[in-house]
Amino acid sequence: MLGKSGRSDQDFADEIRSHIEIEADRLVEEGMDREQAVAVARRAFGNVAISRERFYESNHWMWLDYLKRSVRQALRAMGRSPVSTAAIILSLTLGIGATTAIFSLADQALLRTLPIRDPGRLV
Repeated sequence: MLGKSGRSDQDFADEIRSHIEIEADRLVEEGMDREQAVAVARRAFGNVAISRERFYESNHWMWLDYLKRSVRQALRAMGRSPVSTAAIILSLTLGIGATTAIFSLADQALLRTLPIRDPGRLV
């Protein structure tokens, strides 16, 4: 997929876990209790969820994710009220059709010259 790097989310999670384990092992070697060492290592690393979220956002096109979510929500809303959906689609169809027809007439009458020999003398 476009926007993806070679690393997976699981690979990044494993890397975070190994950083915490390395720091915890170092603290255990200094004489700290294992549970306390893991807790201190986690605090030193920072918020794991935010790190994983930033990694996810850096490897995805977020606007595409937001667009997909919005389209799914719109389709669910259209399924819940089919009468409103039909009225909206009908009004959009009529509006676009009328606008296209008016623009086509204006384009022919005002913007393009008539297909005759001397259009300036036409009264």
